Amino acid sequence: MWQKNNGKSETEMLQNLFTAYLTTAVRRRRNDYIKQAVRIQQMEGMAEDIPYNQDQGAEEDMFRGLHLPMQLEDSALLHALKGISERERHVFFARVLDERGFESLAEEMGLGYKGVATIYYRALRKIKKKMKELRK
Repeated sequence: MWQKNNGKSETEMLQNLFTAYLTTAVRRRRNDYIKQAVRIQQMEGMAEDIPYNQDQGAEEDMFRGLHLPMQLEDSALLHALKGISERERHVFFARVLDERGFESLAEEMGLGYKGVATIYYRALRKIKKKMKELRK
């Protein structure tokens, strides 16, 4: 049967300590999660606030008709892009080139916001890692 925990016996004191530890750990993890979510939103906001320069020079006109892989001068970047999955490439290009938000991509792909964000940031990590390996 259920009894009130008075905290007088050794097992009750141990249970109280464990409950306090667990409560603190959950509270800290929740705060870390919230801070990380806010940081990601701020980073996305900063990336979306960068103005796009409409001035197009002769060099940009020359590359306009070429496919993206032909435009990439950096062979390490090209190799890194070939190393990620088709789904990751689609999300990466839609986000970077088409400047689409995670919400519209999530709706298109039938995933949640977090799912698309995870795919995008995983692709970024893979690309950075591959480029570092190739440049060494």
